[in-house]
Amino acid sequence: MSLMSPTARNDVVPGHVPAVVPARWRPVLLLVRPLIKAIDWAPIAVVTAFVAALLALVRAGEPLAGGDALVLMRIAGTLLGSAAAFALVDAMSADLGPAAVPRWVRQALRCALAGGVAVAVWSAAFLYALFRLPAGSLFPVGDLLVEMGVCLGIGLAAAATAVRYAPGRQAAMAGVVVQLGLVLATLLLPDQVWLWPPTCGFGFWDEAHRFWLAMLPLPYVWLALACRDLRR
Repeated sequence: MSLMSPTARNDVVPGHVPAVVPARWRPVLLLVRPLIKAIDWAPIAVVTAFVAALLALVRAGEPLAGGDALVLMRIAGTLLGSAAAFALVDAMSADLGPAAVPRWVRQALRCALAGGVAVAVWSAAFLYALFRLPAGSLFPVGDLLVEMGVCLGIGLAAAATAVRYAPGRQAAMAGVVVQLGLVLATLLLPDQVWLWPPTCGFGFWDEAHRFWLAMLPLPYVWLALACRDLRR
């Protein structure tokens, strides 16, 4: 014989948010599943396949040189940041009427979902590249992850800004253009301030990555401002 009260039984109904969750957060949690279905995952899927092919085909059957692995991870970080931008396209973004969940919450969830998948794909690619490197190779995950985090933040922030003014995929493409433009512009910097040292741990590596780390919060501040409700 069950000793569970009717309230307790309701708490374990599939899809039901447990009563221990504060009431203000229940609409947010209930929104996760619909957003997973609503987000355009195709760009991330295409980039994932492209990165996997690159990692498999570059020096196939041989150890991966450190310089090649570095370039591949930077390509992966830049492209995944661009692909995540498409998650910010929201059919409800132009709706200024009252909603159960504010626009900034919807956009923040989209960023978290797409950004989380992008970081997971990048991390898997890093582990595979690390597995293919010769023993004892220097390949600092922290520094490279900061680079990826900046690229991802710029892609999301640029797209979040674009979708405030235009609907559909063209807004995400505008975000991608801004992100790629900023990344490519850094390639033109002089050697003394170049942000993409070609060899891990040597040359201007430490100076460059102190700058990357200092810049890391900026795109996410930009992203937070861009995700505000349109009425503000």
